[in-house]
Amino acid sequence: MTVNARSLTRILLVVGCCLLIGYYLRSSKQQKQSINDILTITSLGSVVNIIDPYMKLENDVKCIKTKVLLNLYNTTVCIYNDKDAVSADLAQTHIWDEGDVTRLLKILIQNPHLDMIDIGANIGSYTMFTAGALGRFTLSVDCFMPNIERIVKAVQIQNVQNRVVLVQNALYAKSGELLRLTNESASGLQLTNNTQMDVDSHYNVKTIRFDDLLPILIERKVRAAVIKIDIEGSESYMCETGSKVFEVIDIQLVMMEWGHGFRKWYKSRYQSIIKFFALLDYVVTDENCNVLDSANWETTWPGNIYWIKRINFRNNIC
Repeated sequence: MTVNARSLTRILLVVGCCLLIGYYLRSSKQQKQSINDILTITSLGSVVNIIDPYMKLENDVKCIKTKVLLNLYNTTVCIYNDKDAVSADLAQTHIWDEGDVTRLLKILIQNPHLDMIDIGANIGSYTMFTAGALGRFTLSVDCFMPNIERIVKAVQIQNVQNRVVLVQNALYAKSGELLRLTNESASGLQLTNNTQMDVDSHYNVKTIRFDDLLPILIERKVRAAVIKIDIEGSESYMCETGSKVFEVIDIQLVMMEWGHGFRKWYKSRYQSIIKFFALLDYVVTDENCNVLDSANWETTWPGNIYWIKRINFRNNIC
């Protein structure tokens, strides 16, 4: 190789490195700008607590790689100790809700226009697959800050800060209420009407209405989405306070926990959910797309159900 050829090679290498560094810095700036755009939405209510995915975390948490799903997709989740049911299962099997997560991934892969809304995200076992593995935009909502911190850590490891918006609030009938959670492991927390604050501030949460999140979805240009919701008996608040979201955003599927105990304790709440989806012309099925009889909602419906917009039922969901 001649001297001129060697010099030209060095120059090309230097230029290439500079271009890569410039692209990385520009990309990082754009990602952070997207977060700033969300934080400064003028129509966003002051009670909506958006968490910076770039935040510095003070506490060390244990993070693991998940099982590979569909021979291609795995991600990172950050867990608690073995006293928490979800974390204990993840620590042993490296997956949580494998069947439901796998089905969700298949639906999103087949429908690239669908984004994700994860309500009751817990430590992110769904969020980290949809955003962290698949790269799909995910609005992730959980009221318990230690859960959010674990999602932030996993998001940072996967480097998908630009694919998520994290909201730390509880869904409720009214915005801006300060209510208390039951004091138990993270996977079993329930919202109460108790306004007497806990000495541990993590169990004191600010409430929002589901419609309060609509400006975020509009800002991120979400037109159609899937919702996963698991908030321990409070699922009815999504229906009660989310009419604008369902009007503006094409919600094609809602994956919902249908707790055996909660449906008995909060009968009127569950009846209101059924009425809400019936008025919007949704079909309700089990995980295998078998249509469920609404008359048997108290007795034979499984623990997880799927509300599917009728027009999408046999078209692109089942």
